Amino acid sequence: REERESWIRAKYEQRLFLAPLPAAEAPLAERLLRAVRERDLSTVLLLLAHSHKDQLNVATEDTERHTALHLACDTAQVVVTQLLVWYGADVRARDGHGRTALFYARR
Repeated sequence: REERESWIRAKYEQRLFLAPLPAAEAPLAERLLRAVRERDLSTVLLLLAHSHKDQLNVATEDTERHTALHLACDTAQVVVTQLLVWYGADVRARDGHGRTALFYARR
């Protein structure tokens, strides 16, 4: 039992079995926004596996202030939207116009 618990901690808490992220100058949050914008599901999955909740809710630096969830909903990326919600994206976050991701999902 102790060995099993140790393995579970290593896998899920310490994330020791994840493929490493490729080296990049941009922070993870920026890379996630770019991957969602470019509809790059494999990169989104890898970045989500390495992310923390605070990184999921970083907004774009333009006046739109969209989060990755806003972008996924605006471009009808259902799978990415669901993954972001599962990983803890803030569904109540508002963009630069005061709109939540639900506004974009309804369009």
